[in-house]
Amino acid sequence: MKKIILVTLLILAFSLNAEIINSAFTPELLMPSMMNMNNLTINHSMSFSSSISSNSQSAYESVYTNHINYKFSSKLNLKVDLNFINFGTATYQGGIEFDGNNDNTSRVLPNFQLNYKPSEKMNFTIEFRQYNSPFERNRFFD
Repeated sequence: MKKIILVTLLILAFSLNAEIINSAFTPELLMPSMMNMNNLTINHSMSFSSSISSNSQSAYESVYTNHINYKFSSKLNLKVDLNFINFGTATYQGGIEFDGNNDNTSRVLPNFQLNYKPSEKMNFTIEFRQYNSPFERNRFFD
């Protein structure tokens, strides 16, 4: 009896696995995918800021951000921001001359947000941030 149950479970597992593999091939991509690519959006943004103080010190920051949004369902979505940041300081010499302070730094700082809205008046959000744009200091994800 145990052998019959084991064989039945193995056949069931193989048939379910075959069904998952067949449904993973999307005709748009002609490659296996467990994600519905129609629910994925990717946007990009870029910013640059600089400043100079009265004591001849200056600072700069450039940011390229890749915004990724995946909608699992009408109630659940994931937002990821990959921020590629370059920043540093310089000393103003006069005219248009600046002397770098050898502190040029590049980093990748990710942000993510998982939103679950089971009803109109209830919302659960899990958020992790390592970087806030200077233009968005008081805003959350859109």
